[in-house]
Amino acid sequence: MSPVSDPTHAVTDSAPATRRGTLGKRLLLMVVVFVLAAKPADLLLGYLAGTHRRHLLRLDPNAAVRHRSAEFDYVFHTNRYGFRGPVVAEAKPVGRQRLVVLGDSFVAGVAVADEDVFTAVLSEKLSAGGIEVVNVGRAGTSTIREVTLYEQIGRRFAPDAVILVYFLGNDLAEVVEEETDEELADWKPSGILRRAAFAWCSNAYLELAMQKRVARNLASIGPRTTAQVLARVRDEATRSGVDPDLAAGRYGRLPESVRDLAEAGELPEYRFLQACLAPARFRHSIDPDDEFFQRAWPRTRRHLDRLKRSVESDGATLLLVVIPESMQVSEAALEFNRRLGFELDDEWNRASPGRTAEALARWARESGVPVLDVKPALKDHPGPTFFAQDGHCTAVGHRVIARSLAAWPALRTALRFPLENGER
Repeated sequence: MSPVSDPTHAVTDSAPATRRGTLGKRLLLMVVVFVLAAKPADLLLGYLAGTHRRHLLRLDPNAAVRHRSAEFDYVFHTNRYGFRGPVVAEAKPVGRQRLVVLGDSFVAGVAVADEDVFTAVLSEKLSAGGIEVVNVGRAGTSTIREVTLYEQIGRRFAPDAVILVYFLGNDLAEVVEEETDEELADWKPSGILRRAAFAWCSNAYLELAMQKRVARNLASIGPRTTAQVLARVRDEATRSGVDPDLAAGRYGRLPESVRDLAEAGELPEYRFLQACLAPARFRHSIDPDDEFFQRAWPRTRRHLDRLKRSVESDGATLLLVVIPESMQVSEAALEFNRRLGFELDDEWNRASPGRTAEALARWARESGVPVLDVKPALKDHPGPTFFAQDGHCTAVGHRVIARSLAAWPALRTALRFPLENGER
């Protein structure tokens, strides 16, 4: 009898195949059960952790992070909301007035200690009049998300006045980079597998994305080798849709003294990353050409209008404060930006306000929104009001801003705070 027809051989040969088939079915069943169970688990995660809201607002509550560079060394603290300054109870006491201040890293007080942030200094100046100042500033945001921050958090403090701080150095550029609420709702990651993972477990996907963001931020602090910095430049270029070789080449052409600062951890990472990825960034923000202006300004105006409607529907007054780019005030900052390789115009340090400032002034005038340009006060002060390398305001600059706000008749009127002698 041949082995093929021998029943003993038949049983012996088919047993492993049967076991493999059974094992395969069990594995498939386990995968199916895991996938089906992952969905409700993901929904529960999103509900308990508030994942989508946290991803939208990108706040870091109760943080205590040391920020160190060649120009400063301090600890960046945030309260339980994720903002600088003490926590203010949402319920407003009877007889008190409230001022909410919205903005980006200038309001968040990047580069200065807690007590030096202009909202803290302003709070001291106005506290005698029963006025509370609430800081709602987040680093790395644009007008788009500042509206969201007001609508989801700022209005809960029942403000009588709301200041939007607009930074000429990057707000117009960032309004193109940041998604609107509608765009964010339609957002999907690139790649088939990533899209599938996001579609089925969006909360877990976003939680991992937020962990990666924190890891990147922590990795940007401290000394690194040239290879590590170049890898970071290439990675960020790829994430931003910029040719990584082009970005790496720009880094290689930076003056050696600048690269030494970057690799020693003494130059904030965002400074050389922006120079390598978008050397036209300042031009786009301060004095854009027609093409960029038509992309960015309608988005800005739409959100300015929305913020005004939201603030006024809450019975409060909206005011606009414009902060200049550092090189519009400081020759040292202008020179350092030139060394970084940015496209610059010497006129920005002189009388020319730039197209964006003119558009803001026009919007404020047409909308009946009081506007305060703090450039003259910052420029005329004898002390250094900006860090030349970092680009943010010094403690001196924050005090100048606080003093300008405290003396601003429009703000005092909105807060029903007595005008100083000689004011109208």
